Amino acid sequence: MQNKQTLFDHVYRDLREQILTGRLQYGDKLPSISRMCELYNVGIRTVRDVLRALKEEGYISTQERRPTTVQYQLPVTEGIDAAMQSVLVRRTSIIDVYRTMSIIMPPVFALSAQVFGDASFVQWSRDLARLKGKDPAVCWQAYSSLLYTLLDRSHNLLFRDMFASLEIYARTPYFQKHPRHAQWVAAHSTFHSAMQTMESLPTKDGALITTRFQSMFQALTIAVEKWIDEALATCKTPPQEDPNAGYTWTSERGRDHYYTQITRDLIDKIGMGIYREGEFLPSEAALAKQYGVCISTVRKAMAMLGELGFGQTFNAKGTQVLLQKDDEVLQCMKNKTYRRDTLLYLSGLQFMAIAIKPAAMLALPHLDRQVALDLQKQCRSQNAIPLEKIFFCITDHLPLAPLKTILLEVNKLLHWGYYFSFYSEGPASSNLLFQISFAALDALRQGDANGFITHLSSCYGHILTFVRDFVATRGLPEAADIISPQELH
Repeated sequence: MQNKQTLFDHVYRDLREQILTGRLQYGDKLPSISRMCELYNVGIRTVRDVLRALKEEGYISTQERRPTTVQYQLPVTEGIDAAMQSVLVRRTSIIDVYRTMSIIMPPVFALSAQVFGDASFVQWSRDLARLKGKDPAVCWQAYSSLLYTLLDRSHNLLFRDMFASLEIYARTPYFQKHPRHAQWVAAHSTFHSAMQTMESLPTKDGALITTRFQSMFQALTIAVEKWIDEALATCKTPPQEDPNAGYTWTSERGRDHYYTQITRDLIDKIGMGIYREGEFLPSEAALAKQYGVCISTVRKAMAMLGELGFGQTFNAKGTQVLLQKDDEVLQCMKNKTYRRDTLLYLSGLQFMAIAIKPAAMLALPHLDRQVALDLQKQCRSQNAIPLEKIFFCITDHLPLAPLKTILLEVNKLLHWGYYFSFYSEGPASSNLLFQISFAALDALRQGDANGFITHLSSCYGHILTFVRDFVATRGLPEAADIISPQELH
């Protein structure tokens, strides 16, 4: 079972890490409370609790009606200040984060813009006009806030948090302090300005938005590479990279109790046919041993399973497996946790339908003919789910660790049993998904890169529309707002 990380833990650890690594230095002002609420997607109370803890531990100083400032001072080691040291021990990971942003964020921004309200874009354009001629650092913070607003209104529950984690690790404001940063960024041949990039969003032109944001992130990547090269040149002995300081992100932060994790896993196994309708689940004692929890936690999971219509518990017999019917789905949607889980599941599918294309293209040079033949053999084995096999083949061959981290985290949300539970015979009866998956495999074997990535995206788009359309008419109307990329073309 995964340990639960509270929202307080997440914000506290991140701010403390920024102070201890020099990203936030002595005398620096912390973002305002409202800005931190926006950045971390938490409430005011959580931020205030974090600031109180940091103040008590001597990291920050707070005064009424004045900005919160860092009061912790780090030592300088061998002429390298703590902030530079923090960057250099993470130099490869930081560059990989910028490259990851250039791959996945442009299409995410493009889709988000296409579902953004026209009236809101009118105000957006006015806000952008007021920024012309202002200090680049001020503009960047304003652009960042506008992008968070865009992601907030995309209806996807993952976009904002994922972008925030990348932006924090990328530490763009720190690199912007270098006197030659603007010069390095401007040297990129296809990048005009951040303003021009932002002005592409109200056009809702997916191709234009993607192209401009790719150019912007590529320009930022080059500038950071130059910063790192210059910093390394000043070091007598360049610091070793820290293998434990790489980018991390969790798609399930602060949300789970152990019993809900168990419930999800059991639903997944029911949908996959591991536990079939009418059969009894293992005993409470066996499940407690299997999941490493106490009996009371298992009983909470069984109660939730029954509430959701996937099981019925009998005294002295145990819990019998059920498959959902329409009236039970309606009942499920009254459960707040299940509603959010379903929207998170759909959000994950939407992200995969977007991100699998650039990810597959990045892995493609490593997927030679032998890999394709081995993959096809695996996909034809008994009980195999072809899309799952293809996904892990792609992630195994990705050269960017942050991109791999994000894809694997989102994949944790995509319990196959949820989709297959809609089919009475389980995976074996899901013909359309299997057909599209094998079409992707055929394209890979034939060297058709575009066909390969298009079919993969269609697989996730199919699952998204299939499940979304079902739950949207059975108690979860907001699911209809989560659209597949295929529906925009």
